[in-house]
Amino acid sequence: MPKERAFAINASPAEIYAAIERDLQEADQHQGDTFAVLHRDPPRSIDLRVTIGGVSCWLTYCLHARDDYTEVVGTVTPYGWKYAFFKTITFGMRDQGFEVALIEGLANLKAEVEGTGLVEIGADDDGLPSEQ
Repeated sequence: MPKERAFAINASPAEIYAAIERDLQEADQHQGDTFAVLHRDPPRSIDLRVTIGGVSCWLTYCLHARDDYTEVVGTVTPYGWKYAFFKTITFGMRDQGFEVALIEGLANLKAEVEGTGLVEIGADDDGLPSEQ
């Protein structure tokens, strides 16, 4: 089941898209192993296949220019037999880890582009990003 979150980032879509591309270049040694770029539509969207906790997922970032910020909508969709097995053994009750990973990724993108500190959401947190 897809998980979707949106963040307002104080930058242009081109600046945000460039930051995503930089992150992908830094992780280039893992391309094909933990992620793959499926489709690029600069500076509007990028579609990826990623691995989160051993589970294959589709990850999409869509960038929508607004008057004084860009709305970045992230969608993560887990799929495959590992995800089906995980959903079965947890009775579908432990899906929030994918949503947490999406929120952390968007928060870190925002922090990188806006020049603030990166955030980390830990298992013992209340679910709200905190500066590290």
